[in-house]
Amino acid sequence: MAEIIDGNAIAEEIKAEIVAEAGKLKEKGISPGIATLLVGDDFGSRMYRKQVERNCESVGFNYIERTLPAETTEEEVVKVVQELNDDPAVSGILPLRPFPEHISDSAVINTIRVDKDIDCFHPFNMGRLMLGEPTLTPCTPAACIELLERVGVEFEGAEIVVVGHSNIVGKPVAMLALNRNANITVSHIFTSQAGNLAKHTCGADILIVAAGKAGLVTADLVKDGAVVIDVGINRVKVLDDEGNPVTNEKGKPKTRTVGDVDFDNVKDKTRAITPVPGGVGAVTNMILLGNALTAAKMQAGLE
Repeated sequence: MAEIIDGNAIAEEIKAEIVAEAGKLKEKGISPGIATLLVGDDFGSRMYRKQVERNCESVGFNYIERTLPAETTEEEVVKVVQELNDDPAVSGILPLRPFPEHISDSAVINTIRVDKDIDCFHPFNMGRLMLGEPTLTPCTPAACIELLERVGVEFEGAEIVVVGHSNIVGKPVAMLALNRNANITVSHIFTSQAGNLAKHTCGADILIVAAGKAGLVTADLVKDGAVVIDVGINRVKVLDDEGNPVTNEKGKPKTRTVGDVDFDNVKDKTRAITPVPGGVGAVTNMILLGNALTAAKMQAGLE
C-alpha cells in the first residue's frame, strides 16, 4: 500500500519549528520580515501575495507590501529594490513575477542583496548551490528534498530521475540531490517527445516530476516501489464518464487541479507519492519562511 505523503501535515511540522526558532530570535531583538514586490496587477501574483501575507502572520513575521503601477520604469523598480535592501525591517525580498514586458527579471533579481534573496534566484546563490555550499535554497526544490527526507528516503547512491529542466525547479533540485550523493539523471519534455522518457524513469528509485504537463508520467513509466514527488500544478477540465466536459450552473466547464503524474494509476505502484494539491506546495510556502528566518540570522551575524 503506497504512502500518500501529506504535504500539509509536514508543512505544519515545519511551521511549528519556525515559530519556535523565531521566538528565540525575538528574545534577541530580531524580527524576520518579508517584503513582496508586485509591479502591475497580475491576478496570480496578487493571490500569491495574499498567501505570503497570511503565512507571515501565522508565524509572527513582519510583512511589507510594495505594489507599483504597471507603467513604472525599470529604473524606478530597481530603486525600490535598493530601498528594501537598506530596510532593516526586511530580511527577505520576494519579487512577484511576471513583471511587465519592459522590466527584465534579471535587472530586478540581480539588484536584490544576496542575503535577502529568499527565493534564491540571484546568480550568486545559484552558484553556491552548484558548488554544494548553499546558504539560501530555492523554495520548491528544497521542498522536494524536505519531503523526501521526512519520509526517510536515503539519498546516497539512490537513482533519482528529474523530469523537467527549468531554472526554477528541475536544475536546482538535481543539484540539491547530487549534493546528497545521489545518482542524478535529468530528463524533460523533449525527452518525452523523442520517446525516450521510459528508459530513464523506469530505473528511478526516486522520481521528481516538474515538467508542467498534466498526466505526463503514467504508470508504465514508473518503477515498482519508487518514491514519486509531483511538482506539477495544472488546471484541467472535469470530464464525465463519456469524456465530455462537465459544466457548472453558469454553463462554463468545471476544472480541477492535477499534477504532472497520473496519480490514480501510478500511486499503487509506488512506495510513496505526493498528491496534487496537498503535496509539495504547502511545504514550499514554509521553506520560504524558513529562508527568511535564515536570512534574518545571517544579517544579524548569527549564521
